[in-house]
Amino acid sequence: MNKVCFFNLSTYSSIGGIEKYNQNLLKALDFLNIKTTSLSVYDKVNIEEFNNIEFKNFNKNKLKSSVYLLKNIYKIEELVVSHINLMPIVIVSKILNPKLNIYIAIYGVEVWKNFSALYRFFFKKISFLSISSYTTDVFIEFNALKKNNIHYLPPSVNLDLSSNIKNPYDNKNFNILSLSRLHEADSYKGIDSMIKTIPLLLNRIPNIKFTIVGSGNDKERLMQLSQEMGVENYIDFKGFVKGTESYYKYCDMFCLPSKGEGFGIVYLEAMKYKRPCIACNEGGQTDVVINKKTGFLCDYDDLHCLVENIIRLSENPQKVQELGDNGYQYLLNNFTFDKFQSRLRSILKK
Repeated sequence: MNKVCFFNLSTYSSIGGIEKYNQNLLKALDFLNIKTTSLSVYDKVNIEEFNNIEFKNFNKNKLKSSVYLLKNIYKIEELVVSHINLMPIVIVSKILNPKLNIYIAIYGVEVWKNFSALYRFFFKKISFLSISSYTTDVFIEFNALKKNNIHYLPPSVNLDLSSNIKNPYDNKNFNILSLSRLHEADSYKGIDSMIKTIPLLLNRIPNIKFTIVGSGNDKERLMQLSQEMGVENYIDFKGFVKGTESYYKYCDMFCLPSKGEGFGIVYLEAMKYKRPCIACNEGGQTDVVINKKTGFLCDYDDLHCLVENIIRLSENPQKVQELGDNGYQYLLNNFTFDKFQSRLRSILKK
């Protein structure tokens, strides 16, 4: 085992924000020349090669991966854990090796709640990597914690701009983009609200087109809602899309008025192409979408606010450019991989 062990559920076997975050962590550890062993419960293979990362994949066998970690618990100096659901193994690890430095990544709804007295006892003996100020504040409030063991480590985005990608939209339309999972458990994402705004926007933006990229078991209900609202012809459900860069690059604006985002890397992906964003004034996205500076914030399900700001952007190209430029600069100042790497270095040295 190496100096650092990264114990994770999944990094390469599925697609999502947490997986991207895990990939960034490994990439940063490699760039920092920190010898690291990655123990993955669900991964079978890896899609990246590193100089300083050793991979141990356990193909869905959580027991086997946990036993392997515990057998080597005295050979590591720092344990980085990818999810609060792995807290039981963290507790055992801390009991076996009290001097071990342990960091758990926390994201959003999975830690916005009260935990047991046992968990709270051990929370005070370990550290956390929080992706947003909002998650930090809510986690502290629910569990009576102090801020000194919670470190801010937000995600980053790759700044390489894709070239030679085709415009997926009809240029005659005013194209609004949402990108999200469409699962029943994620109904807080605000897709319903966006669909409900379409009838209210048609008089001012008759060429509106709302494109939704993402799949899940809630898609049929959302399609039914669009039919009930009589706006199915103005909405394009794309389903799962492997490469989303073209959708960000060529949209007129990005809207995801979700109240449950731990951070919201999708807003950064839009800002990378200088697209203005509309988000909900609640959750981790408030670290990214700064009201009237990098986009607009609305209260959850506030259709009037959504309609007002969508119209404002559709009729004011100068404001679109201003917010887009501000968002891109804000991204450069706060959420590049270099910033992520620098923050991680500082945390691990403490």
